[in-house]
Amino acid sequence: MEKRKIVYGDLEMLSRTLCVAAPELEKTLRSLAVCIYEPGDVIVKEGTVGTDVYVVRHGKVSVRHSRWFVLSKEVAELRPGDLFGEIGFLMPTTRTASIVAKGHCEVCCMVLNEFKELLTRHSDLRFKVEEMARRRLYSLSSALQS
Repeated sequence: MEKRKIVYGDLEMLSRTLCVAAPELEKTLRSLAVCIYEPGDVIVKEGTVGTDVYVVRHGKVSVRHSRWFVLSKEVAELRPGDLFGEIGFLMPTTRTASIVAKGHCEVCCMVLNEFKELLTRHSDLRFKVEEMARRRLYSLSSALQS
């Protein structure tokens, strides 16, 4: 994994995804960076403590959940504009799934505390993220039962 500094295009994409003005994102998300991954790279490891929230900038990632600590199953695929890591924002828990790069991809990485600050200022975004996390937890449990 390598990191690069954000550019204006990154802020514009995040602005459209989060429905927050680019200048405010730049001011609030001071640690924002773009992380670059290659196929098979693990971006988030299931069972670890989450400290960041991500948005897919370019490429696709696989959401994988392990069974019995050895077998993993793809339960979803995320594409540009999709957010992940938000479940750790809602509840103090370890990561519920692993996120693996399906090809060359870039993700915008936001520090959890800065993301919380953004959500405090934007209740509509907070509601959207909370609802997304609830749906994902439900989808994950449904996928594991099938």
